[in-house]
Order: sequence, then structure tokens, then C-alpha cells
Amino acid sequence: MSELEKAKQEVEQVCFAYDKAGDTGDIKDWKDFYDLENKLIEKVKIANQPQLTIPKSIADELEKYDFELTSKGLMYRNIGGTLVEFSRVTYDEIPQLIVQTIAGNYRIVFAYLNPLTRDLVKVVEG
Repeated sequence: MSELEKAKQEVEQVCFAYDKAGDTGDIKDWKDFYDLENKLIEKVKIANQPQLTIPKSIADELEKYDFELTSKGLMYRNIGGTLVEFSRVTYDEIPQLIVQTIAGNYRIVFAYLNPLTRDLVKVVEG
């Protein structure tokens, strides 16, 4: 079942509960309605929170060129397998797209490269 279908079902449940509470006037039915409604409102609040995003093309390049975030900062694994500080890497070794992305959005790139925060960064097309 898709996320859209699940959302439609939840909205329908709230509508049916409202209908039932209006028909019966029973306080228990109104409580059930408000409980369902409050859960749905919380889900909407969570879904509408801003999220960090990184284009798929950038994520693929970061994986391809084997960047790592270490206690020394952003590191790049060169062809010999040695970790080198990104600031010491010559720009002709890395595509200009990566250099511009890291310079312009370094916090998002760091969040994506950090295993503890990687799940917070959504990879999007484009």
C-alpha cells in the first residue's frame, strides 16, 4: 500500500469517527474522534518539517570519490587508498561539481557523510 493510500485511509477514519460522534452525541465517540484527529495532526506536522536534501548526482559523486568525515574534517581517499585532507586536494583531482557543492553546502554534505546524521539527509533526483 502506498503512502498516499495510507494517508487517505487515515483521513477517512477521522471523517467516519466525526460522523459517528455527530450522530450519537456520545462523549466516548467524540473522544475517539479527537484521538484520531490529534494523531493525524501530529503526522502532518512531522511530514511538513523542513528536511535536508542532497541531489542524487552529488551523493553518487561523493560515494564514487570516497569522501569521509573524520575528526580531522572532510577527507578524501586518493587512488592509493590514503586519506588526504580535502583542503589539500588539488581541484583538478575532483570534479568541479563536487568542489562547488561542498563549498556551497558543506553542512549538508557533512551531514550526509556522517554516519550518525546520514539518515536525516534525503537524496532527491535532480
